[in-house]
Amino acid sequence: MDFANILFGGPCNRFCPFCIGKQLPGSVQVNNLDLYPLRNQERFADEVNRLGIRQVVFTGTVTDPSLYRHQARLLDWLRSNIHTGASYSLHSNGVVAEQRMHEFNLYDKACLSFPSFNSQTYQRMMGSPKVPDLEAILRGATIPVKISCLITPDNYPEIDDFLKRCQQLGIRRLVLRRLFGEERHWEILPQRTPVSHYRGNPVYDYDGMEVTYWNFDTSQSTSINLFPNGTLGGSYLLTETAQFQEMAGR
Repeated sequence: MDFANILFGGPCNRFCPFCIGKQLPGSVQVNNLDLYPLRNQERFADEVNRLGIRQVVFTGTVTDPSLYRHQARLLDWLRSNIHTGASYSLHSNGVVAEQRMHEFNLYDKACLSFPSFNSQTYQRMMGSPKVPDLEAILRGATIPVKISCLITPDNYPEIDDFLKRCQQLGIRRLVLRRLFGEERHWEILPQRTPVSHYRGNPVYDYDGMEVTYWNFDTSQSTSINLFPNGTLGGSYLLTETAQFQEMAGR
């Protein structure tokens, strides 16, 4: 298994039209932003230990994990009870990162969902015109920060300038993501040849910045996922979690 994801539910500070969590059953979407311990927290840690997973990710279904009120407490507990040498990563939209930099830096690394520097494009993709100050976040970060950029018709024309600006800001790793089920072809770095592949996805060198073009439909990644309601699933694609498939078939 590549990852063990802890998923949070509840109100969010952005309103992304492509939020994958909105495709999950309503029973999953319980608010656990002020819950400690989490439902099935101990079983989750037992599974991480049993499977030898070395990457634990705080992420969300329909909210941002940075809004979870017990991040430090949960991280301390996980580091004491998981014995695989795991690293802990925050996957966030970065909206509150600058104001909560102490909590941000408690993790070993972070990945920020950041689709555009342009406020109009950002609003179409994130539901708000207020773009987080990525440069300020990077100045305050003491951990490695990766950028994850979803590609849609809204920001595709900006991709070349987006990559250039991220590289100038000192970003070392960046992921360009296709929407799950996307049938359109996005031409990415046509003048460059992949230097490697990760889980079936091409990886490019962009003047010292590692750029991965991620396709959820064909990715070979694996994970376990602790959902807000305590369901422990074993599908990297959240919508294909076996328990949810069974519920849909009833």
